[in-house]
Amino acid sequence: MPSSHLLDLDLRPATFDDVEVVADLEATRDPEDPSDPELLRFWWSKSSRSGVAMRLVNVREGAAVAFLSTRHDRWSPETPRRFGWIRAVIHSDAWTEPRYSHLVSTAEDWLRSEKADVAATHVGESFGRELEALNRAGYREVRRQNDSELDLVGQRDRLLAEASRQRLRMQGQGVRLLTLSEDSDPQRMVKLYEMASAAEQDIPTTVPMRAAEFDEWKRDTFDNPGVREDRFWIAREGEKMVGLSVLTFPPRRGLPWTDFTATSKDVRGRGIARALKYETIAQAIDLGFMRIRTSNDSANAPILHLNRELGYRLIRPVIELHRELN
Repeated sequence: MPSSHLLDLDLRPATFDDVEVVADLEATRDPEDPSDPELLRFWWSKSSRSGVAMRLVNVREGAAVAFLSTRHDRWSPETPRRFGWIRAVIHSDAWTEPRYSHLVSTAEDWLRSEKADVAATHVGESFGRELEALNRAGYREVRRQNDSELDLVGQRDRLLAEASRQRLRMQGQGVRLLTLSEDSDPQRMVKLYEMASAAEQDIPTTVPMRAAEFDEWKRDTFDNPGVREDRFWIAREGEKMVGLSVLTFPPRRGLPWTDFTATSKDVRGRGIARALKYETIAQAIDLGFMRIRTSNDSANAPILHLNRELGYRLIRPVIELHRELN
């Protein structure tokens, strides 16, 4: 194919002024859960604070046709393997494999200039053309995530009844379920940070997760426009904070997603995570949402089992692919 077909995307640096049109482009990939511009703006800001990012966009007649984002954490000299992430999106009406491959190779060139060792990307299993192009470029599957959805309308009565039952069960164990805004402990943020940071280390992953310091964690958690203290559920046993579950609620459009659910190691197996998740579900029902979604690593058997008990149904696998850059 002539080179003009590779270059006619006419990419330019994306700025925060492009958030709306990029969110609209992202929305075409899943119209049932359109990307929220305010959440997208937050994620762009977060990735630039915690690491280094390059974003390019092609806009025609006021609409984004293509978008490329590539980023990585800030590495230290001791970082053993340097991973960078790629997201390449082209509107379905303009999609060709040469164009898509051009976006990917542009991201790879940038990552090489940043001294990355591995390029990584997530692609839904339904995007077969993209997966084929990535496979031809040398990308190989390393992990899978399961994106699942819970119907809050058809299962409303069962879910609310079970939330009440779980609440009583926790009371019998001496465990309090409350929102973060209801917690009067002046050390609640420190305790939450310590518990959440420890639990994050148990999440199955191929790419190492960078541990955030307290101030960074607090900012990245609560500057998120989809996270509020009165919708952030915690579990307490005496003075100890032993669990959390929080949904990200889109400010403008889209579905709520599970942000994080976790418990301390010493209380696992007692149903605390289940009870917390039911509290978030009951709250989402009360707020008028019809569905919620969650994404979990396919190797995380306990949480996948819990989701099935809750009534989630799989809507798509999401494949994580890697390619060595050197």
